[in-house]
Amino acid sequence: MAYSNRVEVRRVEMLEDGVQLASVFKIGDHTYVMLSDTKANKTVLSELPPTLGEEFGPLLKGVDAPAGAHLDMDPGGRVEGYGVFEFPYGPVSFGVPEAGGFKLVTYGERVIKVVPQVNFKKRGVEQASIGRSPQDALILVERSAGNFSASYSTCFLTAVEESLGLEVPSKARWTRAAAVELERIYNHLHVFGRLAEAASQNVAAAQANALKEDVLRLNSKHFGHRYLFGLSVVGGVRRELSKAECKELSNASRVIAREFSELVSYFLSSRIFLDRLQGTAKLAAADALRLGAVGPAARGSGIQWDDRLTYPIEPYEDIYVNMETDSGEDAMARTMVRVNEVESSTVVLREILDRIPGDGARAGAEGHRSRVDLPDDFSFCRVESPSGDLVQVVRLDNEGRVSGLHIRPPSLVNWLPLAKSLQGNVFTDFQFAFESFGLSFADSDR
Repeated sequence: MAYSNRVEVRRVEMLEDGVQLASVFKIGDHTYVMLSDTKANKTVLSELPPTLGEEFGPLLKGVDAPAGAHLDMDPGGRVEGYGVFEFPYGPVSFGVPEAGGFKLVTYGERVIKVVPQVNFKKRGVEQASIGRSPQDALILVERSAGNFSASYSTCFLTAVEESLGLEVPSKARWTRAAAVELERIYNHLHVFGRLAEAASQNVAAAQANALKEDVLRLNSKHFGHRYLFGLSVVGGVRRELSKAECKELSNASRVIAREFSELVSYFLSSRIFLDRLQGTAKLAAADALRLGAVGPAARGSGIQWDDRLTYPIEPYEDIYVNMETDSGEDAMARTMVRVNEVESSTVVLREILDRIPGDGARAGAEGHRSRVDLPDDFSFCRVESPSGDLVQVVRLDNEGRVSGLHIRPPSLVNWLPLAKSLQGNVFTDFQFAFESFGLSFADSDR
């Protein structure tokens, strides 16, 4: 496995300043940690350090939690006092569109502590993939979180193809990137619409959802599925974009960006919308780093990490990507990161479509097992999904079948930052906080 200069393999004894835990996984007899060095913009791989902060306990439990048994993402600390009580919210609840729950600790109006509860619908994707061919496992992996299908499939296949030593045509990799950017756009539009609905801005919410529907129809027309299922295969993609299709997609993205910009201008002039987001669910930069926040949740607190720049795979090392950040640390800051990323992703998409190579959509050979320079034979990839850093680690046996798979979804590490941000907020802020983080229970319950 050829590591880029963005990866460093070394023994880490303790977390250093500016270094964030990304994931913990076991391959063979070794347990590894993956770290994000936010100062050097590098991925660091190390065997498990002797000490990790207690805030990483839920992450470790989330990896091994059995299917069907709910998991408390408890930030720690006991809360007691006169009039303090706890009540459950969920796992089926109004305003949260998936099966997941929360334990809310309060004395009546303000939130003292939040304990997210996940794993109600865990499907055991990692274990179910063992023994399957990569192509068969892909069917499970890309459906782990349907609205992140392009990100999941691209991440998994990049790791598999690297392990196999496959020379994947550049056109296929650029086509996957186009799908990932379209996925980012429609997911951000979805979050924006949810926030508008929470603020009772129903007409504007409908407009945001209409724009999202436009993107989904583009996906269906040009990639064969509204949610981009089945686009990617081992060694390439099933569908090639013609020059006419690239031009049509590019023009459509300009229209969507312009219409969304007009919608955002309306929102930014709405005092109701601004009042509900500004100062709500603040997440300090130090807490975002310490608790492992990723994606817009981290960049809204000023943390500069975006896999397209910090762990670039083709074509991202060859195109311009603007990292959108905001120092506001609140729901408004996270929302503006997503708003700006809709615009910047349409720019990235147009560059991809304008420069997409013409070398075909599939690899011509099955490839071979490649050598690696780690104690165990595995490959990994990091992809910037709409909600942030997605990590997948893949191990193949001598017959090329999956013998180990680890998925660390972005939602799993964003629950504790959400819980931290809600402390001291009133209950009516709950949905604004939840939506601004873009959390998905399906993403956690893979």
